[in-house]
Amino acid sequence: MQEKYIIKYIEGKSTLSEKKKVLEWIRESESNQNKFNFLKAKYIGQALKEIKNNNNESHYINFSKKIKNKKRYVFSSVGVAVLFLSVLLFWNYQEINNNSYVNSKELIKDKEEEKDLFNEITSNSNEQEVILPDGSIISLNIDSKLIYPKKFKDTIREVTLIGEAFFDIKRNVNKPFIVNANELKIRVLGTSFNVKSYEKDSKIETTLVTGKVELIKDKDTPIVLTPSQKAVFNKAEKKMKIEEVNSSDVIAWREGKLIFNKTSLKDVIKDLERKYQVQFVVSSESLLEYEYTGTFDNLKIKEVLDLLSISSPIKYSIKNEKIILKMK
Repeated sequence: MQEKYIIKYIEGKSTLSEKKKVLEWIRESESNQNKFNFLKAKYIGQALKEIKNNNNESHYINFSKKIKNKKRYVFSSVGVAVLFLSVLLFWNYQEINNNSYVNSKELIKDKEEEKDLFNEITSNSNEQEVILPDGSIISLNIDSKLIYPKKFKDTIREVTLIGEAFFDIKRNVNKPFIVNANELKIRVLGTSFNVKSYEKDSKIETTLVTGKVELIKDKDTPIVLTPSQKAVFNKAEKKMKIEEVNSSDVIAWREGKLIFNKTSLKDVIKDLERKYQVQFVVSSESLLEYEYTGTFDNLKIKEVLDLLSISSPIKYSIKNEKIILKMK
């Protein structure tokens, strides 16, 4: 931050928005706080020097008249300086605390207003169905969150997804539907599709069931999907690839099924941990890259593990409520 804005704040000449910026800057780091303290001390020192010079000049001019009151005059000079310093320090302390209080109140007010305008639905251990204000239906998978306005704008319908959901969107050519999924925006008019965008996953997957969707990333040209296509966006590499899939397999989770087709064990484990609320421990990194193909149709976790052991070169054991996987 430029020094002139800090000095302006210390002098008490900042606007409300400028004060807010300075206070935010001070709280960012200890070095910013130290710089502020240095400039404040420098400003106070200069102010005291001016007081002293002015008092000396006055003392020189009126010396002959005030020599008899010398002790009282010296005390007055020192007192003025001390009073000035005390008032300035107290003002600065009050200013920071008052602004902190105001900013806190503004933050709380903003959050309360945001809660009044938006709905936030979270599915922890059970799937949930959400009906939006426009009649669109969204099925939330386990461990997912959907944020949407209580009333859509006149020109757009926009929601935010963290996790996985199946969207069945009511068509409205005058109001495009936008899904914010981490680094991607998915734009549709009226269609059905699945989005998988968990925060801890390395990929964002969008699978089109019916209709048409556009995937928008930054200023890139939108990518258009057709039915039974899945777009896989790699977060680390910032790359997108399109795959042909059986869309009914992708959305089988809505019926309690998990269907994998040459899926890395790493991704299989993530889905199992979310669905069954368990924790896996894998003996080696290479095992995580093993590609598994199979279907778990409404099975209990013990049945899943037995089937996994029968249909792959993987064995399991359970210790301290953790499932340990190893190669046979």
